[in-house]
Amino acid sequence: MELRPKDHSSRVEIATGIPNVGDLLLWIPEAICSDTGICAVYPVGTWETHEGRLEQRIVAAQSVGPGNCPKVDDHTFECSGIRIPADSPVEWRTIIERKGDAVDFALVLTNVGGSRIRKAGAAVCLRFLNPSWWSDRRTFVLANGRLLSLSTLGRSAGRPNPFQAYLVEGESYQNIFYREFWGFNPQGLDTPVMVSENAPAGRCVGIESERAYFLHSNKGNPCTDIMLAFGDIEPGVTAEARGRVWIEEGHARELIAGKG
Repeated sequence: MELRPKDHSSRVEIATGIPNVGDLLLWIPEAICSDTGICAVYPVGTWETHEGRLEQRIVAAQSVGPGNCPKVDDHTFECSGIRIPADSPVEWRTIIERKGDAVDFALVLTNVGGSRIRKAGAAVCLRFLNPSWWSDRRTFVLANGRLLSLSTLGRSAGRPNPFQAYLVEGESYQNIFYREFWGFNPQGLDTPVMVSENAPAGRCVGIESERAYFLHSNKGNPCTDIMLAFGDIEPGVTAEARGRVWIEEGHARELIAGKG
């Protein structure tokens, strides 16, 4: 497994060396959100290597980059026709480190604005670059003590599109874009982990964290994503959130059993 940073973006390619699985693209973060709006989206920066780790520092001026979610004025973003309030500006440091067949990641986030960020979250995307094997029926979560596929849960919430979000039990998120565009599935998840099973290769690819508000998935551009949870962050305060991407031999049922 090799990490290949994409300069001038917050993306890192994970070269797995497993032909049937293919490479992965970790976008960390795609955006920094809050319960009410967006703090940053499509940040622009350069990755640095430090003793086997990758690090990226993003200041407020780099935190909003080009893409399909422009800032239409000082107080508003717009994405897919949905207007989203701009929240307090942020800065952060991202650390990514390979550990065997896993990649650990952490974001250290600082609120550099003048108001509290309610339920600060980092949207982290794991995209499958060899998507032919990936599907809803091969991607699993824990819900009500059972292993369920995304195809079983369905994609009935939000707009009619390939997107869907799945709240972790006990969590809520009022961000208008996730409520209206992605939609929150009626079924909550027991734990913040999502596992995609490649049966022919005998391996699974998982994404997880200790704490997240929700997980989300896009079958049109195959990816499994997670909204890392920082909690509320007051002005001038720094908080940290962590997660992991892993590849392991076996089936989803046995690999996910110990994560409930």
